[in-house]
Amino acid sequence: MADVYQEQARYFANVPLMQSGVVASVHLEDGDDKTFWNAMLQERQPGRYYFITHSRSPKGYDTKGCEQCLKYRPYLSKQFFVCIDSDMRYLLQEPNLDAANYICQTYTYSWENHYCEASALQQRFEKQSPGKAVAFDFSTFLTELSKTLYKPLLLLLYCLKNDKPDFNLRMFSSCLPNQCKREELVDNGKALIERITKNFEQHLNSQFAKSVDFDAEGCYCNALNVNEKNAYLHVRGHNVFDLVAYIGDLLCRGTSVSFKNDVLTSELPQQDYWQIKKVASEISEIVIE
Repeated sequence: MADVYQEQARYFANVPLMQSGVVASVHLEDGDDKTFWNAMLQERQPGRYYFITHSRSPKGYDTKGCEQCLKYRPYLSKQFFVCIDSDMRYLLQEPNLDAANYICQTYTYSWENHYCEASALQQRFEKQSPGKAVAFDFSTFLTELSKTLYKPLLLLLYCLKNDKPDFNLRMFSSCLPNQCKREELVDNGKALIERITKNFEQHLNSQFAKSVDFDAEGCYCNALNVNEKNAYLHVRGHNVFDLVAYIGDLLCRGTSVSFKNDVLTSELPQQDYWQIKKVASEISEIVIE
């Protein structure tokens, strides 16, 4: 029986050869990923890319997602490669997800995290809404949020590495709200940070959590350049992105500023922190001769 992935990969790899001006075919997890990955690709090698947002499964269904992208592992090349969200794969050190294998990953949990990078987000907020929105410092808020999320992230990582059911991604996500009250934004979201901290207390104070060597987990993460300052970039992207978007909407309510469009996703994040530098470096390895 013919390998449906091999057949599709052969076609995708031939597109740049058949269509003038196409740099490469790129399989993404979903259509929503195109803005981020196209911006990153254009920074490294400008041109037209043939984006694939879904492809056929062996049963003939249109299928998308990371696992679908990785079905093509044996058939990837400079002409046809994949771009995926890291999810927890980077922290779990899943092997062979790199440019040498024609796979690009976000090195944050997902592309949404990149648009929430603290310093660049605050700069965009000040630039796009001078004097219009309620005063708020996203850099301060996200720094405090990162500190709050760090220990729960270590606990989650320990459970994933050791196949423990005591704390999972669903439990982690349930502690991080995607909405808040306007009054919680006073003093750069101090009350919201306190609420999130309290949400995690039951898990961090559990008998199970007390048995975990958090120092060892911290050393493991530190070796991967993940720490209290950037932990928020390595938790589920939708959680952070949705919360930041909701906060921004509250701050910009009654103004002409659309926070999500004019601020949050208006520009590619500055390429001055290691996660996005790593993305750019691996793209260069593939697309630059």
